[in-house]
Parts: sequence; structure tokens; C-alpha cells
Amino acid sequence: MIDALVRRFLGTAGTGLLDFYVQNSLWINALLFAYAVLVIFARRYYSQVARYILAGFIQQHGDKLSKKSPKEIRTLLSKWKIPWEEGMQAGWFPFVSSPQGLLLRVRSVRTFQKIFTMDRLVESIVQQTSSRSK
Repeated sequence: MIDALVRRFLGTAGTGLLDFYVQNSLWINALLFAYAVLVIFARRYYSQVARYILAGFIQQHGDKLSKKSPKEIRTLLSKWKIPWEEGMQAGWFPFVSSPQGLLLRVRSVRTFQKIFTMDRLVESIVQQTSSRSK
């Protein structure tokens, strides 16, 4: 009875889609699960890349960063040449995804430049220096 009610609300196109899903649900769910796992790994890789890219900056400026405001950190960071190539050495995973993103991107210097905006780099520096000072 519920099946008939659902099919009635879906119409002819929706019913066909529902039948396709019911017949292939194992493969569709496996594909979605695999993609979700890839996104989780890509998000972890994002934080590794951020640490690798900013390691030199944090070493150069040291403990002074924990005392600076995000605006001052932004000014220092804009004067520093960001070593995007360092991010390529951060790990083996071929994809990267922003922390709230669902889209997988192939890792490259150009991708890093798009994903790691100045605001995100400043935020990452603030997080890293605040965790160090505790």
C-alpha cells in the first residue's frame, strides 16, 4: 500500500527512477560510500598540505605569531612567497578537498592556489599557533 502511494506521488518518470534504484541499490550505495571515503581522505590531505605549505612561515616567525592578530598575520603572509610546491610533497593522496567541500580536486599547484585562499591560510596559521601555545 505504501509502495503504491509513493509510486503515485512520483509519477511515471519517478517510478522508473525508483525501479532503477531498487534494482541497482547495492552498486549505487557502494559508489556513494566509496566517494564519501575519498572525500574524507581528501579533507585530511587538505590539512596536511596546509601544514607543509606553512611550515617555513611558522618556523621563520616562530612564537611571535601567537601574539599577532589575524590582520597582522595576513600582512606578513602577503609579503612571504608561498611555496606551493611543498604541498605536492605532503602525501601520496591524489585528491584534495576543502574542509566543508564535497568536490574532489586533483592535486596540483594550481588547485592549491585556488583552494588555499589568503583567509584560509591565515585561519590555518592561527589554529596551528594557538594549539602550539597551549
